[in-house]
Amino acid sequence: MILKRPEQFHGNSKKRPFFEGWYHKMSTSEGDTLVLIPGIYRSGVNSNETAFLMVYQGSNGHFDYIPYPASDFNCESRDYSLFLGENHFSLNKIDLKVKTDKINLNGTILSEDLKPWPVTLFEPGCMGWYSYVPTMECFHGILSMGHTLSGQIKLNDSNINFDEGTGYIEKDWGKNFPKNWVWAQSNHFHESELSVSISLATIPWKRSQFSGYIVGVQHKNNLYRFTPYRRSKITHIQFDGNSLEWHLNNGQTEVQFNIERGSKSSLLYAPDETDMVPKVAEYLDGRVSCKLITDGKTIIKDQTNKAAVEIIGDTDTLVASIK
Repeated sequence: MILKRPEQFHGNSKKRPFFEGWYHKMSTSEGDTLVLIPGIYRSGVNSNETAFLMVYQGSNGHFDYIPYPASDFNCESRDYSLFLGENHFSLNKIDLKVKTDKINLNGTILSEDLKPWPVTLFEPGCMGWYSYVPTMECFHGILSMGHTLSGQIKLNDSNINFDEGTGYIEKDWGKNFPKNWVWAQSNHFHESELSVSISLATIPWKRSQFSGYIVGVQHKNNLYRFTPYRRSKITHIQFDGNSLEWHLNNGQTEVQFNIERGSKSSLLYAPDETDMVPKVAEYLDGRVSCKLITDGKTIIKDQTNKAAVEIIGDTDTLVASIK
């Protein structure tokens, strides 16, 4: 087995179907959020191949999907250093130069003090040993649970200052997205050094499927990890159609979440059989409450209404299958 870090580009073999996208969520000190998703897509049923950049503005809900020729996509194989047209993306710096009929985006954003999900030979990122299973349809990586931002950009007529802001980076790659899922992320709580990443999904597996979850709570320099391969247990889960109550325990530590959709969403693009298509409703004004108890003592009790939230597919069946 060769350890390949999650942030690296996994598509050099030109295999099909294939997609890979890096999700950069960046918030100003006031909580205004900008999401940038550069990536590449290759259809498995026709010759279509395209690169893309998604731009999602939390302040007004505007979303832009910008296609690029695949030849404009150039990513290092051993590092995350991606050139997309005149733009450059990496873990520590984003340089933007986008001009279309609808959007004009220029500037530089810097990231410092990244807190990645640990990568080791036996636990190569947030998926654990599942990362080594080649027949998985979708792979997931958390490249930074939280970090500080600086820099400024100009987006159309608005100047956005990211000095003293916060960032989060994750990515997905593989053949297709999961079938059903709940996902939430925020690092804009009252407690400035708190970040959460929460995911629960129905995962296709050959001719069947199974449910799994990946939950991380970053508090200051501590990452509390709740995953099946770490023998975490779900002690309570309930979904009422709009909000999810979810409690997990990993031994001496318990976390309790309540996750709710927001009031304003946009449709992000996701891989389909022949192209990237709009089908993922994401809210950037979702609500998440988090309570963390360790050794019987509550060390975190916080909430936010500035969370990214996705509740996709047959969530009732998903929740029932994992109880």
